[in-house]
Amino acid sequence: MRFFVLCALLLTLLCPAAPAAPTATPAAFGVAAHNDVNIEWWYVNAHVTTEKGRHLALIGSFFRFGTGVSPFDGSPVPMAHYLIYAVTDLDTKVQRPYSLADGGMLELLKQFGPLLAAQNPKDKNIRAFLTGLNAGKLPAPHQKIAGTASIVSSPFRVAYGVDNTLTATNAANTTFDLNLNAGKADKIHLTLASQKPPMAVGGKGETGLHSPTDMYYFSLTRCAVGGTIDTGAGPERITGGQGWFDHQWGNSWVASNNGWDWWGVQMDDGTDILFFRQRDLKTGRVFFPLATFMDKDGKQSVAKKIVFTPDTKAVWKSPKSGVSYPLAWTVSFPEKSLRLHITAKVQDQEMPILGPGAGIWEGVCDVTSSAGGSPGIAYMELVGYGSPAVKAQMTSPRSKLRPSPKKGG
Repeated sequence: MRFFVLCALLLTLLCPAAPAAPTATPAAFGVAAHNDVNIEWWYVNAHVTTEKGRHLALIGSFFRFGTGVSPFDGSPVPMAHYLIYAVTDLDTKVQRPYSLADGGMLELLKQFGPLLAAQNPKDKNIRAFLTGLNAGKLPAPHQKIAGTASIVSSPFRVAYGVDNTLTATNAANTTFDLNLNAGKADKIHLTLASQKPPMAVGGKGETGLHSPTDMYYFSLTRCAVGGTIDTGAGPERITGGQGWFDHQWGNSWVASNNGWDWWGVQMDDGTDILFFRQRDLKTGRVFFPLATFMDKDGKQSVAKKIVFTPDTKAVWKSPKSGVSYPLAWTVSFPEKSLRLHITAKVQDQEMPILGPGAGIWEGVCDVTSSAGGSPGIAYMELVGYGSPAVKAQMTSPRSKLRPSPKKGG
């Protein structure tokens, strides 16, 4: 679950008001690509310790846009591929993010760029962005992928250029090799091996906004991690840690110009929790709260009654984008008699996004639970906080950043 304002605008144009469901209805977890959907991604996060005793966290997400057919005239067009990844050094409190796009992504942006410019005629940044795209250039810090992008479903392998790959290493698609290398300091070779059965988010993996089957979401919520990570002083062997793997695809979420708050939590007692809520970027209204629990033995359950309470005293304003994010939350699950307190380990974990608009906050957090329960770790994702409606909520003295009483979704 990982995205941004520009792609929301693009997919609003790509998708009809009530998009058709993907033709393949999955019965269980899979990693194979789906050519009949407008958006798909494969996501990994990990919390690791190296042989030198260093504590690091990382995320990587491979995105694919489009079906290979132009929405304007039905002609063949290249699919667009985009990769973001980041390494957070928890000892020095520094995150280093990376953003890479292929030629198909540049063509997609150029195709829809004039429409974006027409919608924002006074935005000089958009005009400068389009001028660079037409010259085949990406604005810093974004980079072009060296080489071509390819996705093979059997055996599963994603390759965005030579140095950025995600490869299944067993027939069940539950162990993987991950390589991330933007040609700078942070070079990652990670191995992940799932220690639990797959989680079908929401119970069936159906998380669509227009209809349940217009978006699918499956996760491997607890993976043993190995490999090496090189932050500039040579490779260091990973000696401990745990990882997370997501696969999501379909035709909604960003297609409706939404943002969201998302958490992937791993508790020390073996419980994993994936939960989120959606947000209408035009109004700031939040909706569609959903939590999926998996206990230490792999038993899954779902909760839909969730109380999200951001801490208004823990709001951090990015010096780069000017966007404010709430970095401490209390989240209660009345059906589970559980309350979690979630706090960012590092404030500046905002990731740059490709296109005119603000970034997303994607970062590692500490978790404690009520009544002396098990502590844990998490990744938190905050998307859409650059929209005018959400900005107004963040700066209003009356706002407590709570859901509006109106229900929907």
